[in-house]
Amino acid sequence: MRRAVRSVAAALVLALAGCAGTPAITPTAGDVVIASPFADCAALTTPIADSPAPPGDVLLDRLPELELSCLNGGDIVALTELRGPAVINLWGSWCGPCRAELPVVQAYADRAGDRLRVLGVDTGDRQSTAEDLGRELGFRFPSLFDPNKELLTALSVAKLGAPGLPTTVLIDAEGRVRGVHQTTALDEAALDRFVRDHLGVTVAG
Repeated sequence: MRRAVRSVAAALVLALAGCAGTPAITPTAGDVVIASPFADCAALTTPIADSPAPPGDVLLDRLPELELSCLNGGDIVALTELRGPAVINLWGSWCGPCRAELPVVQAYADRAGDRLRVLGVDTGDRQSTAEDLGRELGFRFPSLFDPNKELLTALSVAKLGAPGLPTTVLIDAEGRVRGVHQTTALDEAALDRFVRDHLGVTVAG
């Protein structure tokens, strides 16, 4: 019996040691690992070359000074270092309108290609629940993890909206906030118009 206990303990130590520095996978019951559905966040701080001059006003010179982890298990990302032009969609698995909006955001990301960046911020959520929703709805754009709703709260403090979801934020190539949309889920036409009006980017259908 003691030998069996020692064997189990040794296996557990080895398993924990093997977890260090292993991104993009989430352990599940039965020692099965499933890859995260979300893309990597490595490119989010690189400006997109040859982006047009945005027509809208600057609402905020930069995003709040927060650092959030990549939802797929990757690096920590400082929001002040995010560069666009980019669509930042704040979502949560608990938010009904977000469930309607997320496939629209993914379809927009697919159409946008390299013209602009699309990323999410999973807000007030659990990582496992967020990953389950990503697999269920088939969205995979890179997302940051904000379990304490820090970004949503900071936007409210900056008078850029109420602390509710869904929320979509537009930033330009310098990381400045150019537009904020809240309260209702965007459809593809509305998202097209929102981005065109505030970032000057037109995405083909």
